[in-house]
Amino acid sequence: MRARVLVPLLLRLLLVPVGCKDAPTAPVTGELAVSIEGLPAGLVPAVVVTGPASFRQVLDSTRTLTSLPQGAYTITPLSVTSGLTRYAGSPAAQTVTVSGTVSGTVSGTARTFAQPVSYGVASARLTVRVFGLPAGSASAITIRGPGAFTRVITGDTQLDLLDPGAYTIVSGDVVAGGKTYRAVAASIPLDLFPALASTPVAVEYGAGSGTLRVSVAGLPPGTDAAIDVTGPDGYSRRLTATYALERLEVGTYSVSARIVGSTLTTHNPTPATTTVTVSTTDTARAAVAYDAVPLRLGVALLADNLVQPVFLAAPVGDPRQFIVERAGRIKVVANGVVLPTPFLDISSRVNNQGERGMLSMTFDPSYQANGFFYVFYVGLNGNVVIERLSATPGANVANASGTPNIVITIPHSGNEHHGGMIAFGPDGMLYLAPGDGACCGDPKANAQNRFTLLGKILRIDVRSLPYTVPADNPFVSGGLGLPEIWAYGLRNPWRFSFDAPSGMLFIGDVGQDAREEVNVVNARTAGLNFGWPYTEGNACYNPAVNCVIGRNLTFPVIDYAHSDGCSVIGGFVYRGAAIPELVGHYLYADFCRGWLRSFQLVNGRADELRSWPEVSLPQTNSFGTDGAGELYLIAATKVWKLVRPGR
Repeated sequence: MRARVLVPLLLRLLLVPVGCKDAPTAPVTGELAVSIEGLPAGLVPAVVVTGPASFRQVLDSTRTLTSLPQGAYTITPLSVTSGLTRYAGSPAAQTVTVSGTVSGTVSGTARTFAQPVSYGVASARLTVRVFGLPAGSASAITIRGPGAFTRVITGDTQLDLLDPGAYTIVSGDVVAGGKTYRAVAASIPLDLFPALASTPVAVEYGAGSGTLRVSVAGLPPGTDAAIDVTGPDGYSRRLTATYALERLEVGTYSVSARIVGSTLTTHNPTPATTTVTVSTTDTARAAVAYDAVPLRLGVALLADNLVQPVFLAAPVGDPRQFIVERAGRIKVVANGVVLPTPFLDISSRVNNQGERGMLSMTFDPSYQANGFFYVFYVGLNGNVVIERLSATPGANVANASGTPNIVITIPHSGNEHHGGMIAFGPDGMLYLAPGDGACCGDPKANAQNRFTLLGKILRIDVRSLPYTVPADNPFVSGGLGLPEIWAYGLRNPWRFSFDAPSGMLFIGDVGQDAREEVNVVNARTAGLNFGWPYTEGNACYNPAVNCVIGRNLTFPVIDYAHSDGCSVIGGFVYRGAAIPELVGHYLYADFCRGWLRSFQLVNGRADELRSWPEVSLPQTNSFGTDGAGELYLIAATKVWKLVRPGR
């Protein structure tokens, strides 16, 4: 009886499939994909992932975690701080389940996708300006905010990394010079929100009871006035719009208005200066009306009798101008005078024949600390050379002795098209632009050949030497092109420039037979092909028709025919303070015709195109900027500063 029962049971056990190849087996581990976004370039996130079996890992970039045990995982972004701003991730925490099922698998492994972690600004900033107190007097101001925040300040103060929320600024009386100064508003409530920009608050004190109302008219929205109000006991206040000044002492006040500008428009004030008497009985009044006239530009001579000047530069904040002469010298202009001893003279190692020579320079972003600057020149053997030199910041003569500190040498066997520009980008990397190597029509096919450095824009890291290649260069692996290459398809990019506020790169690429061009692209976009020699400007060159089929090319925002000029001279976006109407506009010129033109980039297109007939400088070969962002043009043996006419 027992045997009849055991036999069927054994048969059933033997028939159960063991390790059958056709039966799917769920993986015992899975994958978790975590996407991280929203932080500025160079700022490293910190996202903590915890899970089963004491699992813990901190992610510093978008990652897919593999071979994870099945179970629940918690993803928590930590806040990160850069300078004066704190960033926090959203969602603040999330829990996801890593499954071992085969649904949604990638290569047979289950993958779970977390909700993307998006970082954003999480801190607030506050700037308190104190007006109306005598010089040397301390204010009595208490700032209160969330979480029992309390801070006492005695003058102008900027507070950073604040928690967003409701704040109150309470101002006490100040006794100075036998007078009691009271704030116009003893208590100012305000709400601070997460932002990169600081919220400004003015605390105004006064020892009197008079009021002066200054009215401003005629300015377009977004344009600030520039009005200075001065009065008894050294009183001084700058106004940017209609405003009522309170708690003023009795006396005579002067209201002086200055010229201001909006987009390519100059606003002149009327009256420029007026005098007002403030009493304790009635509100005193002053009115400033601005009229609008189109901006006019002119040039003022900075330096003359130079020998083949080709570029101008200066460290940020430095009042001097440094002028590159093609033969291999750099001259210093201090207080409008060209100093007799060159800042640098390496003419003994510079080939100055034809289009060769020392063609540009740039100061290290940390020049004030390390004293480094870089020059772009053609060596005696015809190769393009980038050399690093040094100087004591503030000195008028560089340290040029010793063995040359060569950063990179680029083989070049032609007589023409060496390019010539070198500059640091907003990312701190060094960019340089050698031309395609020869005329005409790129006979050696260099511009489209990604295994030569000619006809390109290159990007390297020179924070230490020998240089390294940034990890995000488009061909960093070397398999599809040389790792130093950032962009290609250029003929002779004589001048390019970065505009840090907009994050754009402007390239003036000199044309061949028919057209000149200016390219404008996002400075962070890598691997672009600007088309040469397939295209010249927006037209086909080689082949003459159907040149763009099957090719991913980037076209210029501006091009013009040789009936209008012969050689584009790329310039800069104006970011100086002397001509506010011009801020944000890119200026460029033509070598043969000597005209000056500008445009503003709007949504990737050239807008506000303008010619400046007051400026005509044939043989303009370059632009330059000084330490304050003012713009210069170099033509023949002279250097000119861009100004308002008559200034």
